[in-house]
Amino acid sequence: MGCCCGSEKPEHTEAKDRFEKGGQFDLSDGPAKNRGCTDAWCLIVLLTAWIAYIGVTFAGFTDGNPAKLYLPRDYSGAYCDTETNWNKGPNTKGFKYLSYTMNTTTTTDLIVKQLVCSSAARTALVSGYIGVSALLTTQDAKDDYLCDCCLVPCSRCTGSLEVGGDLSLSNLEGTISSKMTELRGSTSAGSLFSPGGANLDVFTNMWAEATKYFNKVCLPDCNTNFAKVNSSESRPYTYSMAADNALSKYWELLKNRGPASIKDTISSQFTFKALPPELCPYNESKCVPFPGVEFGDMGNGYCSFSMAEDVVNSVGKTAADTFVSIGGNSFQEGYAESLGQLFGDFLTTIDAFILVSLCTFIIGFVFLILLRFFIGICVWLAVFLALVLIFLGGAFCFVKSYQCAGASLLDTGTQITTSVAVSAQTAAESAAAGDGGRSEAMTGDGANYVGVQYRTKMGKTCLNWGEGNAAAYTTAAYPDSHLEKNYCRNPYKDNDRNKAGTIWCFTTDSEVLWQECLPVGVLAAECENGYAVSTPELREVLRVCAYIIWALAGIYLLLVCLFQGRIRLAIAVNKVACIFMSQSPLILLVPIGQAFISITWHLIWALSATFLISQVPADWTPTGAYATYAEAYGTNSTPGKCTDKWPTGFVYKDEDTCDLVNGTWACYRCAPPRYVFDVRFAISFFVFLWNNALQVAVVQCVIAGAVGIWFFTPNEEKGSRKIIAPSMYNVFRYHLGSLAFGSFIIALVEFIRYVMKYYEKQAQAQKNRVMVMILKICQCCMWCLEKCLKFLNKNAYIQIALMGTNFCVSAKKAFFLILRNAVRFGMVAMLGSMIHSIGFFFITVASVALGYVISTGLHPDVSPAINMVVYFCVAYEVAGLFMSVFGLAVDSTLQCFLACEEMGLGGNFVPPCMQRWLNSSGDVTEHDKKLLEKGAEDAE
Repeated sequence: MGCCCGSEKPEHTEAKDRFEKGGQFDLSDGPAKNRGCTDAWCLIVLLTAWIAYIGVTFAGFTDGNPAKLYLPRDYSGAYCDTETNWNKGPNTKGFKYLSYTMNTTTTTDLIVKQLVCSSAARTALVSGYIGVSALLTTQDAKDDYLCDCCLVPCSRCTGSLEVGGDLSLSNLEGTISSKMTELRGSTSAGSLFSPGGANLDVFTNMWAEATKYFNKVCLPDCNTNFAKVNSSESRPYTYSMAADNALSKYWELLKNRGPASIKDTISSQFTFKALPPELCPYNESKCVPFPGVEFGDMGNGYCSFSMAEDVVNSVGKTAADTFVSIGGNSFQEGYAESLGQLFGDFLTTIDAFILVSLCTFIIGFVFLILLRFFIGICVWLAVFLALVLIFLGGAFCFVKSYQCAGASLLDTGTQITTSVAVSAQTAAESAAAGDGGRSEAMTGDGANYVGVQYRTKMGKTCLNWGEGNAAAYTTAAYPDSHLEKNYCRNPYKDNDRNKAGTIWCFTTDSEVLWQECLPVGVLAAECENGYAVSTPELREVLRVCAYIIWALAGIYLLLVCLFQGRIRLAIAVNKVACIFMSQSPLILLVPIGQAFISITWHLIWALSATFLISQVPADWTPTGAYATYAEAYGTNSTPGKCTDKWPTGFVYKDEDTCDLVNGTWACYRCAPPRYVFDVRFAISFFVFLWNNALQVAVVQCVIAGAVGIWFFTPNEEKGSRKIIAPSMYNVFRYHLGSLAFGSFIIALVEFIRYVMKYYEKQAQAQKNRVMVMILKICQCCMWCLEKCLKFLNKNAYIQIALMGTNFCVSAKKAFFLILRNAVRFGMVAMLGSMIHSIGFFFITVASVALGYVISTGLHPDVSPAINMVVYFCVAYEVAGLFMSVFGLAVDSTLQCFLACEEMGLGGNFVPPCMQRWLNSSGDVTEHDKKLLEKGAEDAE
């Protein structure tokens, strides 16, 4: 056996790759016995990759901090309970909970604007009071003020500011004082959230945009709220307008040089109580608690909103709950409580879970047993259902093209179906009666119609004119309406006030007096109110699509008729796989063991990866400040300074530390992302993909080897001979290198696809739509290549298990084998997908139904909701386990059959249901002939 791909001679051709007796690829005695190590060099490469993985992992342990992936973060991106934060952020060690304080800029915005833009302030700034000159000395400055306050029409405003009314010197102090008294919490917090308070409904309606009115900060616990500033030593915070606010210069003028009443109001009413540094490690402006708002522990270091008792007493519990609900807290809190209750219900019914899990495996085996006997019925039913689905797809397009606006698709389909049936019947009967030459032409309202339609658009039979309900409609009464027999017409007189819009008739149905008709051959009437698909071009496209789909349905039906033999062969192959699994149930332990190993590996890798991705470089995110949010965050077409690469952080506005950049105040800053991906992670991730692919390869090769040993075992010994242990020995003793080689190729393609995804994210951050589209197309191509390689690799692993050849030779043999038997492989794949769907449906539905009976029977007082979800997940995984093994058994059985066919093998080892396709072999014994008839019957 060659140890690498290069060991094979180049003169091998497709013909020499066939299975043949006495040749290199002879399976007369079952899977190859004389094996050697294959592709052992790849194990050295795998070991090197593992060493690299261990190296980068230990480097990650040195510098990484996985806590950064889940710790709460404040408004600036600083982590809670962390001593050193990025860019000289606050020391939040000991401050473990993400809570909320008042955003004084947003909460005071309307009050400040009402003051600065009031008549009192305008007089002081623009015209001046008697004996006192205006604070603004130039006309340009005055014009800027009038525009900034939207007191005159200008380009920066769309209308005057709605700030709650104008203020004069006489009422300014009282109005501002009453509003700020509520906001500072100097009175009952209930009035702040009551529409009857001084602030009216401003804070009643704020919850829809709650994030604007609060700062996210790290605090020692969720009980640190407004009550703490009264029970502990507080620090004062005097409101200061952000430097980039257009009104800040007028605020400073009024505060320092304005009229006495305005100066006194500003100095006395805009000072808040802030939490002390030992309770809030931020600037005073970020530590002002919100009156009336309390918090509860939501878990994992997060706090949730609630309303203080005096607020509830003032506005009522319903209104208070509504405030919280709109803000989002009620959902989170209810979710946490519901999750806890559901988890408790599951623990209570753990005995039912164990019982259902066992029953799910039993249901899986029952499905395989039933499948063995009913697979033919299942396959032909699936083939028929596929044809029906294709036909219905065309019907949907066709009906949609005729659907009227406001009409349901079902009603339109019923009408069209009825019209087709009625037209066909009417045309046939008219031809038989000699009326086949009648014209069905109709214009306008149908007054000139002389056709032979005698059924309504819904299939009702028409009543003869002049009889019964139509007694008044005679030829004498309507001589120009061509009334004849029971044919549809539109009889009316010129002076009639009520006239039908098209041809009609009285019906013989006692429930329906009359109904409109359609001329023979017309499928649907014109829609008076337009079509559901408005453009005629698109309606025509839908009709063309319908015809194409129906043509495909015809081709599908033709192919089914032509390939009946191959469908029966596919049925036999699937039946053999059922027999294999029923005789070798321990084979399920292989993927189960692989699942446990895979879960362990995933956990180990995920833990190591968290150390790598949590190392965000200090220079990843800019530390400067930006004048506008658009400059920092970007627009639809321009990348932002903070978001021009992926992973991205977020943008926040820090009004306490604005920088003067080129004469403009800049207050917007960048927060770093929680994680980044670098070369070390790339190495770790590639090893992760390689190991995942290797685990799949090992399981596939072990199962394929077991199927091969079982298939070539004499029928009377099947089920008693060891098959799993020899197969595992061959894999780990001889072919682990080949499996590592094959899995390396899969991992490489997957890695390239993920790298393209990474660069797609980078292109999105750079707003490069063309590159995003190119990378998406490339990823799609790589995905297709990956699927093709996985299919080829799976068959190559089967070749390795049967022949013991290295990966390249096995892949080449598998490729030519698929090429020689493309229709068979395609048929098995198509039917396999159908059987997989049936298997998943049967196992999951039966398990969930049985689980419901068991759960409600053992625990009638416990809601079964969470249990049904868990049972479905377990059943789905078990179904996947059974169907994955079954699918590989099918593929392996097919290759064993093809080997027998190419070598002309038969004998007492061939399963009876496959004997009919191998009965020409000279190796068929007398004993096998007795099984032949039974096998032929089973295969039907």
